[in-house]
Amino acid sequence: MLTTHVRPDGDALGSAVALYVSAGLAGKDCQMVILDAIPRRYAFLLERHSASPAERFAELAEGADLIVVLDTCAFAQLAPVAQALKQHRRKVAVIDHHATGDDVGSLVWRDESAAAVGVMLLELLGELGWPLDVVAAEAMMTAICADTGWFRYANADARALNAASMLATAGVRLDELHDRLYESDRPQRVRLFAAALGSLELHADDRLALVTLTQEDFARTGAAAEETEDLANQPLRIASVEIAALLVEQPDGRARVSLRSRSVADVAKIAAGFGGGGHARAAGFRSDDGIAAVKQRLIAACREAIQQARLDG
Repeated sequence: MLTTHVRPDGDALGSAVALYVSAGLAGKDCQMVILDAIPRRYAFLLERHSASPAERFAELAEGADLIVVLDTCAFAQLAPVAQALKQHRRKVAVIDHHATGDDVGSLVWRDESAAAVGVMLLELLGELGWPLDVVAAEAMMTAICADTGWFRYANADARALNAASMLATAGVRLDELHDRLYESDRPQRVRLFAAALGSLELHADDRLALVTLTQEDFARTGAAAEETEDLANQPLRIASVEIAALLVEQPDGRARVSLRSRSVADVAKIAAGFGGGGHARAAGFRSDDGIAAVKQRLIAACREAIQQARLDG
């Protein structure tokens, strides 16, 4: 049994599909549970396979010998199934590469040095001797590409590149995968990007960039909430920007914030101050407050992080 966290991203989904396919090829009876709607960008991963919704998790967990949680170790990201996970903790295994987490499972493999769970999973399948067909390989490559920004981020190390080489040898076409992932946007998504970049604010001597999206922006452009992926990275195109933040107004008025850092400031620490978490270079949090209330506190926290990074540097 496999589960990915709420608002599944490329690493979580790609890893889940890859493990599901490989386990099936190895003769395992496996169910895949995905806790939220699948983003359009990654819908192709599920074209040949079906996943169960969160509502079935408690029922499936009863009969499972093993429950594998991928790409998170935080109950906040597993909210729809958190209670069931706690009840079955003894048979929960976690594969994750985030720095922060809760006591989700009795077996936890956390490797913060891994660029993506997809990298860890490829190594695990090799140790298990489980089959790897082109479908599983493409899903794992999706996981790695998603979390390395198509090998542009600092985490695209030799280990990640070696994994990519093995997956390419297994039959993955990188040109076709890139087209599916990054050159298949809807016009609504491009208009949403324009709206966000039109809201650009620079602070802290142009070292901090904020972009904001409101519910009005979504209504006007016709874009979906899932189509904000990658937008937090765009302000880092500005040479002076060290931290970029995307603030998104939720339908209930609360704020969702994504943080990115170029090279020095640790945005996971910033996110932790707001009840969130993530990686040093990519993190996020949700707030019960609206954007206006969150923004000033966020600016202050980012200014402090930038100043501290200067002193430490």
